[in-house]
Amino acid sequence: MTKIIATLIVFLYFFSFESVAQNKDNFEHLISKLQDKDSQELVYTVQLGAFNKSPKEGHFNTVENLFSHTYRDGMTRFFTKLFTSVESAIAHRNNMRLVGYPDAFVLAMDGGFDRILIEVD
Repeated sequence: MTKIIATLIVFLYFFSFESVAQNKDNFEHLISKLQDKDSQELVYTVQLGAFNKSPKEGHFNTVENLFSHTYRDGMTRFFTKLFTSVESAIAHRNNMRLVGYPDAFVLAMDGGFDRILIEVD
């Protein structure tokens, strides 16, 4: 019984991190913060890939809350989900690596897509 309770507590702990970005309203709020060049609120995301051409069709079909941004270098970078904590983003990065995106890594940004503050591999 104790083992079941401990497993449930661990599950709920990680689920609470993941739930930060599951809510569509919260995702919309965080994406608007990310697009606001004056925002100083840190937003964490997981980068899945960067392409100078479109990725293969279907490459990101199973990815939730996928978004992209084309940077000045001509590369379009693809991201999944937004988080308010680095721990949540790292947990999601680990999951993305398990499901087929081995090069996924965490970024922290504020005040627009061009201000990348932290990279966590």
